[in-house]
Amino acid sequence: MTLVALMATMPADGGRPDRLSRSADITAVLRRGRSRSGDLLAVHVLRREGSPTRARCTVVASRRVGGAVRRNRAKRLLREAARSLAWQDGLDVVLVARAACAASDLGAVGAELERLALRLGAVDA
Repeated sequence: MTLVALMATMPADGGRPDRLSRSADITAVLRRGRSRSGDLLAVHVLRREGSPTRARCTVVASRRVGGAVRRNRAKRLLREAARSLAWQDGLDVVLVARAACAASDLGAVGAELERLALRLGAVDA
């Protein structure tokens, strides 16, 4: 991919094209989107109207998860697990870590994320 083509896919604010970063967008997904939750995480999904672009994803971990080290570990696990799934185009996805997520391993987090995403119809089987 050339530099010009890469820059054309970048958002105007300079962020990553596949990351949901605006607070208003995240709030919209949490309020208007569909969700499923498990012991380790919750998945919220909202389809963007008329947007065939790649799915945008963000990870949220509140202080209920634990201190900064535990929150960052939970977010790293969720990001890595989400990276391995084939999300449908045009989706905004918010992954919310629960307290047990930081103490789990990548296999358990990945299995639960895949199960919840399939129940939502957010990934291609």
